[in-house]
Amino acid sequence: MLMKNHLALDIETVPLQDLSEYSTSIQEKIFEKIDRRQSHDPKFDYSYFASLHGDFGKIICLSLGYIGEDESIRLKSFWGEDEQQILQKFNETIENHQGIYLHYNGLNFDIPFILQRMAHHGLAPAGNSFSNMRRFSAEPHFDVMMMYYNWDLQKALPLGILAELYGVISPKEEMSGEKVYEVYKAKEWGKIIRYCEFDTATTLNLWRRIFLNQPVIPAERYFFSK
Repeated sequence: MLMKNHLALDIETVPLQDLSEYSTSIQEKIFEKIDRRQSHDPKFDYSYFASLHGDFGKIICLSLGYIGEDESIRLKSFWGEDEQQILQKFNETIENHQGIYLHYNGLNFDIPFILQRMAHHGLAPAGNSFSNMRRFSAEPHFDVMMMYYNWDLQKALPLGILAELYGVISPKEEMSGEKVYEVYKAKEWGKIIRYCEFDTATTLNLWRRIFLNQPVIPAERYFFSK
């Protein structure tokens, strides 16, 4: 992938293993956390919990994208069952990246999740900037959600909702994060890759529209990897 002064990313995650495969003490701690969350979110189950937690989940797709000089959005993904290979390929891609990393709520989810999974695999992030998660900064991580809402999570809207308000087409119309695990179990990799890349493109378009004051790039100008 041709490196630019910006690189957007998004990940899709699923449980690392079945709950029954953990020790009794770990299972008890997981149940404790799930029970606490279910009191106000009944749909929060083990698969949901594990997919959000870098110690109990794994990355099955990592998508990257940038806006080309021809006013298009170029996308690429690393995906599959071999998480270590996904992370190694990602490291190779960002090794010489000197620009910003773009994401939506990435400082709360994607970036720490990636770093935690790298730690489990004994991998160090390429370069010095990726692991720098300092808050209230636009470099090296430009979290579109946090920057737009001035770090106020009480006001923050989901990616799909904000995209609709700004006239940006969103993958949430076809699929949602809650369905990723079901699609993964069905081995429908094409749907997962498309969804992850579409999220990446949506983030890029919002960054362009809101912070660069440029018109929205139509979906016809999205160049997916598949």
